[in-house]
Amino acid sequence: MNFKSLIVFGLLSIYQLSAQEMIQFQGSSQSPDLICPGIKKSNTTPPQQPSDFEIVYSLPDDEEIEAMKKNKQDSSNQLQMQLTKQKNGGPYRVGLWGDSHSAANFITEELLKSIGLDTDSALPSFIPPSMGRPGVRLPIRKYCQGSGWQFNYSYTGVNAELYGPALLKLNTKIPNSYLWIDFRSKNNNTNQLKKLNILFSKTTHASAKLGVQIDGRAEEIIDVNNLQASHLMIQGDSLFGVIKIRLIEGAISIDGFVPTYNIEPKLFMDTFGIPGATVKGWQSTQKSYIDSLKIPMNYDLIVLEYGTNEGNQAPFDSKAYKQMLRESLQNFRSIYPNASCILMGPTDRGIWYKKTYTKGKKKLVKTEQLPDFLKYSKIHQEITQIQKDVGNDFSCSSWSWQQAMGGLGGAYTWIKSNPPLMAKDLIHLTVQGYQETAKILSKDMDLSNLITTKEPNDWVIDDPSLPKNPPWRNK
Repeated sequence: MNFKSLIVFGLLSIYQLSAQEMIQFQGSSQSPDLICPGIKKSNTTPPQQPSDFEIVYSLPDDEEIEAMKKNKQDSSNQLQMQLTKQKNGGPYRVGLWGDSHSAANFITEELLKSIGLDTDSALPSFIPPSMGRPGVRLPIRKYCQGSGWQFNYSYTGVNAELYGPALLKLNTKIPNSYLWIDFRSKNNNTNQLKKLNILFSKTTHASAKLGVQIDGRAEEIIDVNNLQASHLMIQGDSLFGVIKIRLIEGAISIDGFVPTYNIEPKLFMDTFGIPGATVKGWQSTQKSYIDSLKIPMNYDLIVLEYGTNEGNQAPFDSKAYKQMLRESLQNFRSIYPNASCILMGPTDRGIWYKKTYTKGKKKLVKTEQLPDFLKYSKIHQEITQIQKDVGNDFSCSSWSWQQAMGGLGGAYTWIKSNPPLMAKDLIHLTVQGYQETAKILSKDMDLSNLITTKEPNDWVIDDPSLPKNPPWRNK
């Protein structure tokens, strides 16, 4: 029989919970496979407009690319990192925050492979509510999402609200909006969840009621406004995998999901990539708010991968960027003061130029003036240098993604490689490009033996070149 009760719950795994409502269930069952309801999409493809001209987009030739390499950075990209004994024990915890480059999870997955792990042995300790966001791949088996859901993003600064680690919120006020999530691994259908904590933000709307269903059992009705600290804990006497959430009335805002597993993984790996994001998103966080979420905070290593979207602002203002980065890192360090930190600079970036031909003939009519092929490359180089300078004040090492690609003009070399490592937009990478990036980063961090030869709870990363008493600690 299913039942629901209000309790005061004490210690949960590695962190403390305040009074909250809990859904308990009895009896084992195999989690059902999710079959999403059909949602018809309208055909919005615009009609083709007739044209008397044909536009052909071109890249610089090999000689021009070779000339660009004269500007190649000569300094080593090797991170000066040491592996030292961790005091607290437990699985090593890594967090990767960033923009569209990290959102698809390709870098994360390849990093795990480089240290001998996979998505079954390295699990997330916090799952962001980014379901339905284009460009995002989450470490879950599947999800189904109805219409009516919207995002608030911390980096936009539009809404004067505070954000949790996800740096976004998933909201709806449309009755019967649903979100179904299969938290099992992509590789197998084994249930791993022992408990799940759903984090809700308080809203100013009328009392919100939810329907919550676990592995096909009867739906439980929850009044979100009655939840103390906005936590809903789900647990039972058997493992589970599939949760279905349905808004009955009111409005809800979800901060994320905190799983507890039946078997402790070898490593916790959390990825928080948001397409379009900038480091400014960290200015909408606050330690007191994150403390109220009662989530694990002991990250050993944090990688902040930003800079591409900042460099796309025209004109790029280096002084304004430096100030924004400093304020963001100040807030970041107030929340994660002890984590080892790496600032991962933007990729190299290229520019296409176009030639116009008369339609049906290959007679050149017009060639636009050749652009500065290194326009964005130079901006990204400047951003990486600023990250290095400012990051040093906040005990953050710097890693140049651009340098890993060969320096200025590396985007053109990567797109001409076989297979191409650069995407056709000359901004993003292909899957193979992100995988190659992870291999280089892992080598530069000397991570290859971190898991394969030592127990994961034996190590923590430290950069001896950084100050031991940085200025930010005294502010």
